[in-house]
Amino acid sequence: MPKSKDTLDKLFGSRLRVKLLKFLFRNYPGNFNASELSHRIQESFEETKKELDFLRKLGLLKKLKN
Repeated sequence: MPKSKDTLDKLFGSRLRVKLLKFLFRNYPGNFNASELSHRIQESFEETKKELDFLRKLGLLKKLKN
């Protein structure tokens, strides 16, 4: 039987996406930039930014204006 973590990775497309969504849901409401998020979840900035852009395109996240 697959572990629930593996199932979530398959369902959401990537381990990093699951990690990012978990962090954001656990810290809701909160405003984080890509650099801060990558540091907090201990992942590379480039990969974190790519996942954030994907989630924005899906409409799950909004980019706040400064």
